[in-house]
Amino acid sequence: MAMNLNQHLFLNQTEKQKLAEQLEIIISQNDLTKKNIFIGGFSSGGNVSLLISNYLVENKSSIQPEGLFIVDSPIDLLALYKTAKKNLEMNFAEPSVQEATWIKDFFDKEFGNPENGIANYEKKSPFTYETENIENLRGLKNLKIRLYTEPDLKWWKENRKNDFEDLNAFYIEKLADKLKSEFGNTNVELIKTENRGYRANGERHPHSWSIVNEKDLVNWMTE
Repeated sequence: MAMNLNQHLFLNQTEKQKLAEQLEIIISQNDLTKKNIFIGGFSSGGNVSLLISNYLVENKSSIQPEGLFIVDSPIDLLALYKTAKKNLEMNFAEPSVQEATWIKDFFDKEFGNPENGIANYEKKSPFTYETENIENLRGLKNLKIRLYTEPDLKWWKENRKNDFEDLNAFYIEKLADKLKSEFGNTNVELIKTENRGYRANGERHPHSWSIVNEKDLVNWMTE
């Protein structure tokens, strides 16, 4: 089942509840099995997948996911804000500036300037590296988890002037380490790819769905 939740970098409590109810209704009306359910998404869709999976588990929904996956997702909203601010100051690439402008304006309105406190960021973000906060993911302890990313620093340096600490890949690696440490099991897999990221038009871009080997992902789900 594919769902379209554009520009949702996080979910508030009401959105989590409504999405959970929608999923329950869709599965019930279409007489779908509730066994072996996996939830996943690309970019911001991965953030949504993490948060809704945690909500379903913690609220004992009739839908209990077996696992989840994310694909190069911006899981640390505080870091995303800081990178957006840095990209605006560099003013290097038009796509970077456009995205950074949207992120900074939106976060300023939604969460406030982090210089005045980061509590609002921690409350909505899947992961906050600065404080090693994973409170929004505690319910995922017994799930199978895959974290995909393509840490092509050379591409990001040349096309955006970004450092490794500016990339989703950096925070995904840190989250993988944190989850493995906190959960104390081997259910968390970090998959770092090389030269797989291409857009549908053939354009090289490491932030792409194509970094995922679909057959391998399906095999992992059905193991």
